[in-house]
Amino acid sequence: MCVGNETKPELDELLGADAQRVSYVEDAQMHSAFRWIQPCIPSRMDNPLYYTQVLATQWRQRDVAAQLVKKLGIDVVHQPTPISPRVPSLLVDLPAPLVIGPMNGGMEYPPGFRFLQPRGLRGVKNLARGLANALPRRVDAKRQAECLIVANQRTQDGLPSGVRGRIFRMVENGVVPELWARGLADGVADSTTVNRSFEIIFIGRLERWKGPEWLIEALARACTQVDCKLKIVGDLQGERQRLTERVSKLRIESRVEFLGWQSQERCAELLSKADIMVLPSVLDAGATVVLEAMACGKAVIAVKWGGPADILDDSCGILIEPRDPARLVADLEQAIVSLANDRNRCARMGRAGRAKVLAEYTWPMKIERFVEIYREAIRRRAANLAELEVPKHNKVSEKEPHPALRSCSPRDEGRSPQPRSHRY
Repeated sequence: MCVGNETKPELDELLGADAQRVSYVEDAQMHSAFRWIQPCIPSRMDNPLYYTQVLATQWRQRDVAAQLVKKLGIDVVHQPTPISPRVPSLLVDLPAPLVIGPMNGGMEYPPGFRFLQPRGLRGVKNLARGLANALPRRVDAKRQAECLIVANQRTQDGLPSGVRGRIFRMVENGVVPELWARGLADGVADSTTVNRSFEIIFIGRLERWKGPEWLIEALARACTQVDCKLKIVGDLQGERQRLTERVSKLRIESRVEFLGWQSQERCAELLSKADIMVLPSVLDAGATVVLEAMACGKAVIAVKWGGPADILDDSCGILIEPRDPARLVADLEQAIVSLANDRNRCARMGRAGRAKVLAEYTWPMKIERFVEIYREAIRRRAANLAELEVPKHNKVSEKEPHPALRSCSPRDEGRSPQPRSHRY
């Protein structure tokens, strides 16, 4: 691994003896500046300095990565972040094939929620995307990469023009079944039991665009029809106080509990005891928490926009069209009441969601897919080098691509025998 040094304390703790396999690059002055002003900015992704400091780190990583490739005989370099399809990669001209992704981005607010976007920011983003698209190939490794991984068509459409690598489709998020599904073996609360409150949980940063305020409004209305309660996991400076005041104004203090930030283990425990998870976010590209709730066997209510729309279907949850805040609150209320009144349906959705996650979104399965993509990257680099060495009069016609460069079906990927173990 080659990462910025701000992650060193955490990685040392997590990796133990394997921490020696990590190379760190030093921060630039702008990193310190970014950390100083970050608390003053509502969302770090709206901060122009965020991607500036990402690129500053990449500039340093490029030389370290090239040295590691030569020193250790690395076969493939994998760049998993940042996930934005438009942000250029500075890992150019590496002496090993490059894989970038999974990427997930190109997100905009739904038309009825664009008031949440700071004034002028959309124009700045469009300008930045245009500039990134105009970069020459030699300074943007995304145009050089052998393989690029995208989460959806929206992200693929956001890639810079002129990419030459093969594009794979994979949602960037995944779950560890042993963590998120363990509660199912511990005798968790039965969603079909009707003589108790219907338990709802929200997990996420208390950003306005994640919708905790709209969920609180919907809960206040739903409480007049069904016995339900809400646990809110997550925090954000200043926003929690505003939400607490809103709960008091609606007189539902006994129905809403703020739990603040919690560890993954604690989140898994809280999810296992809830009936449903609700994520009314209108700008979530990935929505990992949706997969985590599904792995815990919980039905999910979410907005049909971004990541949740890529993951959920009618068998495992309810997707709500993002028309405007007033109608979103009304639709959330209706969805909550319908599941609270039909707990058998709620339980069926939970079982279907868990089956879907275990079939498609576990990290062990995704790792196997990554290895297939690495092998394809090795093949593509070898084919490109071989093509460069073929005399001009022996080159394959442009109308008929070189056989090694043709796309393989997913079934055929990774089947060619490997001469030795590869280092990624």
